[in-house]
Amino acid sequence: MMRRSACAVALVLVWIIVLGWAAGLSLHTPLHPSHTKTLAGDAFRVVLGAGVQDESSLRVGAVGDDGNALQSTTLNEIHAADFPILRYRFDGFPQTLELSLVFRRADSPNDVHSITVPWPGAGWQTVDLRKLPDWRGDIVELGFAEYATAQLVPPSVAFKPFRFDRAQLQSLSWRGGLAALSASWFAYVPWALHSISALVPDRATYGTASPLPILGTGIVLSVLVLATILRWPWRRHGRGVALGALLLWAALDARWLHDFSMRHALTEHLYADKTWDERQRLLPDQDLAFMAAQVAGWLDSQPPGQRLLVAADSNYIFLRLIYLLLPHDVALLQVAGDAPLPRESLILLYSGSQWRYDEHRAAIIGGQREYPADPVFESGLAHVYRLRGGVP
Repeated sequence: MMRRSACAVALVLVWIIVLGWAAGLSLHTPLHPSHTKTLAGDAFRVVLGAGVQDESSLRVGAVGDDGNALQSTTLNEIHAADFPILRYRFDGFPQTLELSLVFRRADSPNDVHSITVPWPGAGWQTVDLRKLPDWRGDIVELGFAEYATAQLVPPSVAFKPFRFDRAQLQSLSWRGGLAALSASWFAYVPWALHSISALVPDRATYGTASPLPILGTGIVLSVLVLATILRWPWRRHGRGVALGALLLWAALDARWLHDFSMRHALTEHLYADKTWDERQRLLPDQDLAFMAAQVAGWLDSQPPGQRLLVAADSNYIFLRLIYLLLPHDVALLQVAGDAPLPRESLILLYSGSQWRYDEHRAAIIGGQREYPADPVFESGLAHVYRLRGGVP
């Protein structure tokens, strides 16, 4: 009985140490925060969108012209090092939106720092800001921005009214550190662009991480404690390791299934009650798809065999453009290198900074390369030019 009691106490200590180490806590960290700064929702002003006060909360009822909403408040005597724990609470926050923390520092008041934080969900959500490099110095302004989940949700159907209750900045404590650790493991994170398979680590939102290293360490130490105190024979050592591995696998699989169900719920919310034609039109990048359709229609009116070279700063944009412009002959301008381009090639520039059209020189310029060209078509941010000269 004494050994079992000692074993139970040792296991509790092991997991306290492991979880505390994962959360960056120590024995000197207080159990509860020593100081807290509470920011009621009605203390925030609406910068983008529209909202009204709802008792001590702020009810956000519309987004701005760019499809985003932003609420902000000024702060006094808030030292980032003294308040590393952020807690926030929303009511009715739609799963179609993402949330970003926005803040300014006293040493650079003209610079706006922004980072995507975990989806609020129901109740309080907690984030540990100690690993955020920009969270330093004196914080003079803090806010939250909401926008359609990138590359997943069409902006036209993303927004629904919600209520922002309050936010809190707290000093470091075991309560806040463990709450942030729990959020980093279990908070909802939407599909990322590189989520090709279930095995890809796609929790790219700030403050989220995989629990595998921590849980694996805790299970190994637990097996060692059980084997040492209870004096397990070697055969039982092996069974303990196997059981620990099985429990770890089951825990990680259950977590993945929870993530998948949340992500699938978003897909059903967007498309389940729509016809096939409606689903085809309901794209996350509706503006890009419309522009690509305009360019494709213009290409259809040109002589066959036209080669179109696409240039854009974003990998996602030029890959989507190539896909949306199929079956036309489309390729990337970047891969041409210093090789001469075919005569009268078409070049599509999409709102980029690496490539630009110089009207005075009547040429497309990118780095050390220059292509004499004339504008032939324009649709929104897309500009198509026809190369003068080139190789036959």
